[in-house]
Amino acid sequence: MAEAVIKTCGTAGPIFAYNASFERRVIKELIQQFPQHTEDLSAILARIADLLPIARNRYYHPSQHGSWSLKAVLPAICPELSYGDLDEVQDGGLAQQAYLEAITPETATTRREGIRKQLLDYCELDTLALVKMWEFFSDQATH
Repeated sequence: MAEAVIKTCGTAGPIFAYNASFERRVIKELIQQFPQHTEDLSAILARIADLLPIARNRYYHPSQHGSWSLKAVLPAICPELSYGDLDEVQDGGLAQQAYLEAITPETATTRREGIRKQLLDYCELDTLALVKMWEFFSDQATH
């Protein structure tokens, strides 16, 4: 996994996250478990850019109902995207539960494949959400 993260993140540019404490913690745990990758993982850690403080300091919409979660801010910024359009995996907690089900030996292959697709769909929407938020905030900064 550490090698896949290093390869996927590359060596240049920001790595956007929303409420980046989770991503930072996971990278730090990878550094502890795989010290041979400390340099590359530390470089990734330094490139993480958290969009949550930007949202909190620069944006609020009544539809957020006081929440700063990605699931509340995203529809205010980009109403055509919705986690509710996903099947079973619609948030991080459900993603964790789905992953645990997928790695259970008793889980049927067809179910495991279905979970994999749902997790990929969830991750794809999370990634697209961050891109849309970055575009929105970048556009706001230029106006």
